Amino acid sequence: MSLLRYVTLVIFAFAMFAGDRIHRSVADEVDPLVITPAKPDQPITLRDRLVVGLQARLKSEVDFCDNVADKVNTGALPQRLVDETFFWARQRANSIRNGHKYRPIVYFQPGLRARADKLHVSLN
Repeated sequence: MSLLRYVTLVIFAFAMFAGDRIHRSVADEVDPLVITPAKPDQPITLRDRLVVGLQARLKSEVDFCDNVADKVNTGALPQRLVDETFFWARQRANSIRNGHKYRPIVYFQPGLRARADKLHVSLN
């Protein structure tokens, strides 16, 4: 076996091993989503609407949605502010930027943080 083929094989094997480890570490952060279906007498909760509507998948994204819902339920953050940012993020995500289509949560998090900072509400 030539040296070039041997080196190529070793690099390929290492890349496969490293790629598998990276995939596992990312997959560990994703939890199964628990969404309560809406019923006629019980509408969907704000938390569930944020998670589904913004396509939150990572644990950190779902935690952010939980935090926002808690702030709204306690009255620290206005519902209207969250709704406006929610619809803005969904509309912005519909357009393709740099050849990529992003999930709405990518726009929602920094947008809502900026608007909440103006009200002196921390979303960390």
